Amino acid sequence: MERASKIASILVKVASRSGVAVKRAGHRLYQIYIRPVRLMEEVRENPDASAPAILITVGFTLQTLIVCALLSGVKLSLQNAPPVDLLSGFYSNLPTYVLLRGISLFAVWFILFIIYWFVMYILGSRVEGFTVFSAVGYTLSCQLLTFAAVLALYIAAASMTPSITLVGVRGVYPQLFSLAAHRYRLDVESTMIGVPVQGLIDGFEYFGSIWSTLLTLLTFRIVGELPWKKAIGGGLAAAAAAWFIAGVFRIAGLI
Repeated sequence: MERASKIASILVKVASRSGVAVKRAGHRLYQIYIRPVRLMEEVRENPDASAPAILITVGFTLQTLIVCALLSGVKLSLQNAPPVDLLSGFYSNLPTYVLLRGISLFAVWFILFIIYWFVMYILGSRVEGFTVFSAVGYTLSCQLLTFAAVLALYIAAASMTPSITLVGVRGVYPQLFSLAAHRYRLDVESTMIGVPVQGLIDGFEYFGSIWSTLLTLLTFRIVGELPWKKAIGGGLAAAAAAWFIAGVFRIAGLI
């Protein structure tokens, strides 16, 4: 009984702390878009890793759902073989996908933390590493709105079009067929709602890039406590490095 009581007590504490972390993550998400200056001020005073980790995990989940929406209702027929459902194929490889991309995403977080901290140190900041690590996590989380908007548009596109069967051609990568189906769906959605959907997607992606850069500048100015001149120069350099690192991982198919 005593052992069971201890286990129950531990579980209650874990659940309580998890609830606090989730609540903080929700508050931080609000601050990311509405009160970014206050966000960085609070991170400087009270850095944490659990809330940004939760937000990054939510972002990764949205990215995974985007892939599902892209492949939903799409089949590929190769020569005389029966059509293969692409979404079912993705589900069969889902554990590997989650493992590799999940590890890569948190590896990017750590790499960017090292870059940001190093640039800050060169510019004269002596902020603690964990504080920078926390701020970088929130900077990465600012793509959540973009992911959510793109997911909604992709789900709508999939629901507005019938199932698609792609006929494979020897020597052509299957990814090109998936891209063709994706473009077709967006064209249908654009026609039905009277708005260029690809333009909307591009707009949300540009917004994510601009907001990420803004948060980076605030990280250098507020968290790093650097003057604006150094914060802008260092922040832009760090943002460029971040996009390069992310691009390398993206080309490798890891994020």
